[in-house]
Amino acid sequence: MSSHLTLTLHYPEETVACDFASVLVPYPPGSNANPITDYFSTAANLVKKIIDTKYSNDAEVLGLLMLGILSCAEFYFRSVLSELARVCPICKQLSEGINIPAGSFSFYADAGLAATMSAFEHESLADSKKVVAEIKRFGGFNCAENTSVKRALDDFEQLCELRHCFVHARGFVGLKTIRAIEGPRTFQKLLIKQSQALDFIKLSHNAVRAVNRYLGDEILNRWIDRDVLVGKWANDKKLFTRYWDLFAKHGEDAYLGSPHKSYAIVRPIILKRRQAIAANVQKTP
Repeated sequence: MSSHLTLTLHYPEETVACDFASVLVPYPPGSNANPITDYFSTAANLVKKIIDTKYSNDAEVLGLLMLGILSCAEFYFRSVLSELARVCPICKQLSEGINIPAGSFSFYADAGLAATMSAFEHESLADSKKVVAEIKRFGGFNCAENTSVKRALDDFEQLCELRHCFVHARGFVGLKTIRAIEGPRTFQKLLIKQSQALDFIKLSHNAVRAVNRYLGDEILNRWIDRDVLVGKWANDKKLFTRYWDLFAKHGEDAYLGSPHKSYAIVRPIILKRRQAIAANVQKTP
């Protein structure tokens, strides 16, 4: 390569010494709430900034705050899926086939998180099909196309298309995103208004609620079908309480924050199934 001369077209680079590790703050073990509560708590703090009048007309700041909320949603997916193996014995068996770095056991355990969290370190969960695939991999459940959870994830994916523009292109919208959101086939830039940002955030909330409800329902019904629960609180308390602690959002559940009260709804179904099985056994010659 020739080096005849160098033109001075701009200022030269600065010499900068940055201590990247200095921005890190230890995460106290046990400080994390259950995934859905953690998501809404963090998202609520960001929403407060979005409704602040000094940001209400700043499209760039609104876009950055939306990035934060979508990041919260993606972390929710990682958290809840990685915790399945610690809550459900069937999911634990499924997780035996998932490869994770050996060092992750101590690394995530020190923060009170599941070691399976490391399975997502090089993955993005901003794609509907990807989230569905991970639900299958960690939970063993098939999300059908025409379901509320799949529709919520599809909406979330479109939000993530907008996020892609903020992260990689200064808000300019490429053809892939134009096609995904069915926009005009001309070069565009994102300028989000406060009211639009708040509506978009609702779609993020919907995706989190839909996945949380779907996983909670599927796991509980599978436990009933496979006789994981026996119908006695003394026997089922430990397992059911772990289930409750993972999926229930304090202040929104219909059982006053009591896993025992919600178990009282489940118990008659368990007993009815077991009675039906016993009756069929007696009829068998």
